[in-house]
Amino acid sequence: MFGKRGRELAFDLLLMGGWALYAGGFLKRLISGGGLVEVGQVMAVTVFAALFLLRRPAQRSGTTWETLLALAGTFLPAAARPASGNLYWLGEIIQVAGLIGMVAAAISLGRSFGIAPADRGLRTTGLYAWVRHPLYAMEITYFVGFLVANPSWWNLAILIADTTVQLLRALREERILNDYTSYAGRVRWRLLPLVW
Repeated sequence: MFGKRGRELAFDLLLMGGWALYAGGFLKRLISGGGLVEVGQVMAVTVFAALFLLRRPAQRSGTTWETLLALAGTFLPAAARPASGNLYWLGEIIQVAGLIGMVAAAISLGRSFGIAPADRGLRTTGLYAWVRHPLYAMEITYFVGFLVANPSWWNLAILIADTTVQLLRALREERILNDYTSYAGRVRWRLLPLVW
């Protein structure tokens, strides 16, 4: 795939397989009567896969454990399970907002999109002009919506674990990107303005 070899090619193929499974599950739900959430899920996964294939080569990359952390952050939400609740409609609204934000953040990243921490060029426009990690913020937003729609102790535990992974992932990524200190001086908030 575009001149890649060895570890990078193996990682790309592994991740594309994961995305294909994700997309297949979302597409199956969409075909069997899904709604806006399923449309958004298929759209988000398609955008992620396309940007992943088109991404720039990394100038610097993180360690193996940081790559494993990134994979956990990407696929941990798959462990969440449907549950019955009274606020499904509210959870669905939050999920759709999160999915729209995820797609907007991924498009803002463009060819700098990736999963494992790497420097593929610092992005400072689009949603990245407002917060430093909008994709992670929107992923957390989406999963909060899932929990509201599907309340259970299991899903709460998955949300806490996934949020912890995303926060660690953001902090580890920051040390890899070139000129990040200057960017952090201009864009103060990591995930949520006035909070963090």
